[in-house]
Amino acid sequence: MACLVGVAQSAPPRRVVSLAPNLTAMVAELGSTESLAAVTPFCAAPENIRRVPGGMLPEAEAVLALEPDLVLATSITPASTLRQIRDLGIRTEVFETGSLEQIRQAMEKLAGIFQVTPPRTPGAVPVVTSKRAVLLFGAETGYSAGRGTHAHEILKSAGLGNIAAEVSGPWPQLSEEFLLAKDPEIIIVADYGDAKKEELLEFLQAHPLRKHITAVREGRVIVFPAQAFSIPGPAALQAWDKLRTEVEKL
Repeated sequence: MACLVGVAQSAPPRRVVSLAPNLTAMVAELGSTESLAAVTPFCAAPENIRRVPGGMLPEAEAVLALEPDLVLATSITPASTLRQIRDLGIRTEVFETGSLEQIRQAMEKLAGIFQVTPPRTPGAVPVVTSKRAVLLFGAETGYSAGRGTHAHEILKSAGLGNIAAEVSGPWPQLSEEFLLAKDPEIIIVADYGDAKKEELLEFLQAHPLRKHITAVREGRVIVFPAQAFSIPGPAALQAWDKLRTEVEKL
């Protein structure tokens, strides 16, 4: 859900400051990158676009110096920063993107702001959960995603039972004992580079403990771009459908 502050403009904004990587990705997906005056150092954007000092937690003065006509922020942006920006009459949009539906709503809201047509994304079709699965951020780690995250929703929408949902906390670190006890039938490795399935499977098969997991023994390992799970942006909306296709190939 977005909260609008200020008077609606008759034309799309021309100097936008984005204070979150997922919002920058949405602007790019909508074909409005040229409107970005500055983004955080963590955003994927052309090098000629300025980076906001302070990143996702900037001082208000740093933002104001960029002379934006619109600031895009999330709930993690300091309230004091937002208050100072608003007090100066600068249009501000604050987005919640913790779920797939909120991400979709954010895309639609931004499309209205930039006066473009929002991209069509596949709606999740309810499916019966049939296989135990685990998402690992790297084949060698136990970092995963549980309830209350859009990543968990992606697995669920793909028809997978997320074993990390049984652990408290949205982003748990699963122990080797837990992985062995739950014995997932499918492992999804969120990859930040260009790792190959064969390489990761070989690593897992050589692991003294993980080699005993059913998914490893039967070669049911999927390598998937980490961005879909770690950044609640456009890639997340497409991920469940693509993940389901990968599951069907196993």
